[in-house]
Amino acid sequence: MAEIMKIVTNNPHIKTTEEMPHEIIFAEGSPIDVLDRTEELIQQNHKLLSTPLPPNIPIMRGPYRSLVIAENEAKYDTLGLLALGKARDRYIMERKHNCMDPGEDFATIDSTMLMRTLRDISLSSAL
Repeated sequence: MAEIMKIVTNNPHIKTTEEMPHEIIFAEGSPIDVLDRTEELIQQNHKLLSTPLPPNIPIMRGPYRSLVIAENEAKYDTLGLLALGKARDRYIMERKHNCMDPGEDFATIDSTMLMRTLRDISLSSAL
């Protein structure tokens, strides 16, 4: 049975569509708020499927972050919780410097990264 994925995001451009048929859990606020909401869900029988850190510092200083989770048979995703904790520390450190204003470009970058992550998860599940 295929995993039912959910998206935790603060990006207002991410919506459930035919191309994005996953439940969207909107986390109002900064990328750190997305990490916090994801952590809450991981403590409620979900697991983290995507990496909580973006690929580079300029994107980390941007205003949006989207993460992929799925329901988990185990009570806690220990590795996911550890990854979120490390990501939160890194975000706090990096976001002290030159945080970017929300903009169309950052929303598009986040959406594109999310679509790539979903594609990669699908490809790895098919192996």
